[in-house]
Amino acid sequence: MKKRADHVAILMDGCTAWSTEHRVSPTSGLWASALAAASTIESAAQSGVRHLTLIPSDSFPITGSSEAGTVVAQLLRSHADVFRHLSLRVSILGELHRLPADLRSQLGTIQQSTAHELGMTLTLLLGYSGHRDLLRVARELACEVKSGQLPAQAISPALIQKRLVTAQLPGVDLIVYTGKSHRLADALTFESAYAEFAFTDCEWPDFTPAHLQAALGDFGHRERRFGKTSAQVQTASG
Repeated sequence: MKKRADHVAILMDGCTAWSTEHRVSPTSGLWASALAAASTIESAAQSGVRHLTLIPSDSFPITGSSEAGTVVAQLLRSHADVFRHLSLRVSILGELHRLPADLRSQLGTIQQSTAHELGMTLTLLLGYSGHRDLLRVARELACEVKSGQLPAQAISPALIQKRLVTAQLPGVDLIVYTGKSHRLADALTFESAYAEFAFTDCEWPDFTPAHLQAALGDFGHRERRFGKTSAQVQTASG
């Protein structure tokens, strides 16, 4: 049974609620979110996580917001030395056309400069909707079937996975939700079928390495069934 989460995804929710609760400006909330991201990235890398995917929620207005884009770019630049020491590889995925052009350019430069690194892969999933991504793939496959390029029976979960924007990532082991709503979000809709979930009671700006370590520790004690019953899992492992 797998005891370590190699691929961890975190939904960064609660930035707006945090700003309101602390009676500070949205800008202060964004910077607090950036600091939480920096400490979480470092903690994940030091814990042996191989892939960390950060997914800003609607409360972190990354699309169309030059301010939020500045925060993300400054985060990566200001912690460049730490990330370099960790041999961090940065990957930017999502509907990148929804991002401000200057942010796309800055993130592209960072991605290229870290492409040779062999440490943890940090993926920023930006301008992204799991539903939209799955709908896009469905439409593409439907067009290919209609044109005769693809037989309908050739469509499989593996083929769908290869068409998603997350195709280059391994299966996600653990998805951590921050924020106090405790409800699923429009992210990793298809990819999360066999993932484990962890919910915190803190907004993203208050998320600390201790919260991450608690989620990783809890993951290590879970029985992952992948659609099987407990008896089937025990029989297979025995």
